[in-house]
Amino acid sequence: MKNPIIKSIIFSLGLLAFSCESLEEDPVGLLAPEGFFKGPDEVSMGINGGYSIMLHEQFWGRKLSLSLMLRGDMATIGTLSTPARRIEVDEMRMPSDNDMVSAFWPKGYQSLAALNYAIAGGEALDLDPNLINPIIAEGKFYRAWIYYHFVRLFGEIPYINYPFADQNLAYSLPQTPEDEIYEGIIEDLEYAKEWLPANVASRSHPGKGTAAGYLASVYLTLGEWQNAYDEAKFVIDNSGSFNYNLEGEFADLFDPSSTLSSTEVLFEIDFTGNDAGTNPGALGGTNASSDYLASVTGITGDERYEFGAGWSVAVPSMKVYESWDYRDYRRAVSFDTVMVNGGTELHYTQWGSVTSAIPRPHIAKYYRALGDSGAPAGSNGRDSEINSIVMRYAEILLIAAEALNEVNGGPTAEAEGYINEVRSRARRELDADPANDRAFPTDVSSGLDVNAFRDLVLDERRLELAFEFGRWYDIKRRQLGQEVFGASGLEQQNFDASRDYLFPKYAEDVSRNKNLFQNANY
Repeated sequence: MKNPIIKSIIFSLGLLAFSCESLEEDPVGLLAPEGFFKGPDEVSMGINGGYSIMLHEQFWGRKLSLSLMLRGDMATIGTLSTPARRIEVDEMRMPSDNDMVSAFWPKGYQSLAALNYAIAGGEALDLDPNLINPIIAEGKFYRAWIYYHFVRLFGEIPYINYPFADQNLAYSLPQTPEDEIYEGIIEDLEYAKEWLPANVASRSHPGKGTAAGYLASVYLTLGEWQNAYDEAKFVIDNSGSFNYNLEGEFADLFDPSSTLSSTEVLFEIDFTGNDAGTNPGALGGTNASSDYLASVTGITGDERYEFGAGWSVAVPSMKVYESWDYRDYRRAVSFDTVMVNGGTELHYTQWGSVTSAIPRPHIAKYYRALGDSGAPAGSNGRDSEINSIVMRYAEILLIAAEALNEVNGGPTAEAEGYINEVRSRARRELDADPANDRAFPTDVSSGLDVNAFRDLVLDERRLELAFEFGRWYDIKRRQLGQEVFGASGLEQQNFDASRDYLFPKYAEDVSRNKNLFQNANY
């Protein structure tokens, strides 16, 4: 078997050429970037090919997104009959050959290979920069987005930002220090910020504000507080021209019935519903980019929706539900506490007696929204048309607040205002009549010190962005593992700080490449 990186390049080149016959050929000279990419249309096609791989079930459609959800302290395994690879991620006992990693690591590099060829092809064209650079910028944004996930999950990995045709190189690629990977990510995002348009018709395509938002997130991860604040403030100050604002009603963020993206969304993964036949996500399906978020978070035995019941795979612990103040409207949006079985509405405390559903509240942001909207979906909610939000304007406000607190050694009125803006929306009721707004959550109390405000912002992120795939990264960047997974945390797990802040690297690549080393204690 060829090295997975080589297979990725072959697959990606075959994808660009729309020829299955080329998938097993030696990549040397198969499609040189300067030979295939004749104009901007071909470059755009190549970048779209790289993006389409990101949507695959083996990447964001299930394997990577579910891994991130389970790794944090807001969701855990529900049914223990689920495959062991998921339980291993959740319980901090991943072997070096964990099958979640074995799926999304190669798929990520496959996408990167396609993007690198398209970017190089675009850069080789002698065209007006105003014509070709915005197209290249989109490819560089996607490349940065993948590497930003991978460097946080794996640490030092091969950083490849160029196409190559010598398959022997793939067996000897060195792993790149984390600071150099971040330099590449920042360089790509700066390019994207310069050349991407201010406004985009679909939020599944990045704009100038998307790139700046991710720069703010990267700098926050690196602890470069001033840079993080500056980039977040750039997005806030230009929110009018970028058409960003908080959605008026929190629940509307997770309602796919609208044909237009919410103006709160900076970036989302755009799934196409109900076109994968009987086996969504399978390699032979017509839509390999199937979304499984509804099925893996849905309630087993629930009869409310025509697409069928969910699988109770990723569910909140009772402590997550019980510790969330009932007066916070976001709690009602984030959890499902009833289902219908046998024609009878059942509270979660009754589920265990009539179905195999785990008797606790379930995540509602994906399964309930799909059912209420009637959006196209396959069985169990697979292959839905829900777009997966991966960054929104509320996060930018919270980044600005957290960074500004660190810059000033304590909160300012500006930092408090960003939190209050998010909380104000959380008080809003469905009828949008301010007279009916709730009194909770209250505005931030003045007089907090730097540590208390930092804790407040992190908890606000935990609630506002609950189950949206970022909590694990907050735990890692703030080194909270022993705290949140300990006896007083929301989810007790056997967390080992010497191992569990990183995932194991893909075992097959480690065994084949003498310059790639497995992470400690795997």
